Amino acid sequence: MHLNNNTRVFTRDGKIAEILKEVILCIPRKTKVYVIGGAARNAIYYDLFKKSLPQRDYDLLFIGDSDKFVKDLRSYKFVYGKIRRKNEIVLKKKLVSKPKSITDYLVLDIHRSHKSNVLQNLKENSAFTINGFAIPLTDYLDKNIRKNLIALPSALKDLKNRQLRLTITGYKAHPGNLFACLRFVSVGFKPPITREVRLLLEQLPNLEKWRFKRNVNKIFDYVGGEQKARQLIKKLGIKIDIFNIKKLREFFSKRKIKD
Repeated sequence: MHLNNNTRVFTRDGKIAEILKEVILCIPRKTKVYVIGGAARNAIYYDLFKKSLPQRDYDLLFIGDSDKFVKDLRSYKFVYGKIRRKNEIVLKKKLVSKPKSITDYLVLDIHRSHKSNVLQNLKENSAFTINGFAIPLTDYLDKNIRKNLIALPSALKDLKNRQLRLTITGYKAHPGNLFACLRFVSVGFKPPITREVRLLLEQLPNLEKWRFKRNVNKIFDYVGGEQKARQLIKKLGIKIDIFNIKKLREFFSKRKIKD
């Protein structure tokens, strides 16, 4: 696994755990907060294998009074991140006294939901079955982390087998999921079947240029350089240059004309 200064891993100790305990204290009554996404998957992965996977932030699914939650977090010296949308807000808190980059913060990506059906949310937003976990934040630091776990039907089995498998519709939620696939493969996960790789590839040209560039830089950084990243796309059976958005869009444009 390639780790660098941008890396966070699941832990129940240290500064990160201290801050997460503060977050738990801020949960209002009659409110449910779940850890989802990479932070949930990594915690279950650690529970299974006692090994850590890299992550960059903590995705939270919030159901309830988000205004009070944010207000209380602000009293614990959380500050706003760049994203402030209708149903999503980012808050962050310093991990060091003089932060120089985003990696010097603990970042909370809070997704506000008016639906109480957590499982349905996982179905709609998880690209891969192994991301289909929701852990109550109040349980996140417990050793018995799976006591109230909510998961997609094959999520635990696929994570145990380190098998990448697309969900029926969730993979469409973000066009850059092929890059996420490469990151998983780089740390030893088995790639999806050929048909599913093709589905991810077809989504990729829809990624905005600035996001595309950021994702390319991220994958190069994550796997240890461009050469290793190109070796990964060969492993997936991809023959076109997925790191050049112009060539990628031209390829699919020509294919549409032929079709």
